[in-house]
Amino acid sequence: MVSTRTYGAAGEAFAANALEAEGYRILERNWRSGRSEIDLIAQRGDTIAFVEVKTRGEHALAAPAAFVTRAQRRRIALAAVEYLRARGIYNTGAVQPRFDVFEIVSGGPDGARVTRFSHLVNAYDTGDLDVFL
Repeated sequence: MVSTRTYGAAGEAFAANALEAEGYRILERNWRSGRSEIDLIAQRGDTIAFVEVKTRGEHALAAPAAFVTRAQRRRIALAAVEYLRARGIYNTGAVQPRFDVFEIVSGGPDGARVTRFSHLVNAYDTGDLDVFL
């Protein structure tokens, strides 16, 4: 049996490789701001994508993206503001921030084989989160 941490790290590595294949440059992995974490921060052109990676087994009752809660989206958005501020690019128009979810469904005897994946571009916005971007 694969540990949850190992399972998540493998999913994040898979997502990073897939994003690089799509032409993104991975800027950060597991970037932390206080108690919040952004799994991947990727850039393509002037867009910076803050990516939450969700990995679930084949028999999960809902799609992986359904497990990204409103509270988690808000924490990610606040962390994204801190990331952009720390680099002097918050609210300057230099980059276009975006929030993506990378879904991975895995299976196999040990649950470690990716059976399907999906990159949900602009999966949510911050309009209902009281976060200005």
